[in-house]
Amino acid sequence: MKKTGFSGIRKIRSKKGMSLVEVLVGVAIIVIVFASTLGAMVGGYTTTVYNADENRTDLLNSSVNEIVFNTFSKMKISDVSQAEDVIDQIVNSNPTSNDLGTAVAAAISEKVPGAVFVSPQKNSSGKYEPVFNNGVSFQYTLVPDVGVNIGKKDDTRKELYVEGIRIVTCFESAKGSIINESFVPYS
Repeated sequence: MKKTGFSGIRKIRSKKGMSLVEVLVGVAIIVIVFASTLGAMVGGYTTTVYNADENRTDLLNSSVNEIVFNTFSKMKISDVSQAEDVIDQIVNSNPTSNDLGTAVAAAISEKVPGAVFVSPQKNSSGKYEPVFNNGVSFQYTLVPDVGVNIGKKDDTRKELYVEGIRIVTCFESAKGSIINESFVPYS
């Protein structure tokens, strides 16, 4: 007579365990699921860190832009030579001096601790270019000889340009350098 359980169904009792193939297939499935989950988590974390860096650099860039814009507007910087004077004053800034460049540098240092001013360099054609240093987290420069075409023409059919200064900031993020640019017209 065959043994049955309480419900009348035959019980099969096997003395064998799991085979090696079954164990390997089970482990392979677990590894595949774990690896794909881990990959998604790492990708999400990297994106989150990069977005946080983007937000931080936008905030820092806005602070620098606001300071330079307000200073240039209030001091009525009207041409390239005055802007170059301000840049020279920032480069040679002395905490005890009473000039515009030192005021700009001090205001930016207060609002954006750790910000480093980098002097723009003249290229072979005599135009200024931003040049940034490696290994500096947040740096900014002012490019004084910028003209922007506003897309309109005057009475003589000449295109109209607005001259001003370009503010360029560079922030090191998780995915490399983030560079922001803004334009401040001369008054």
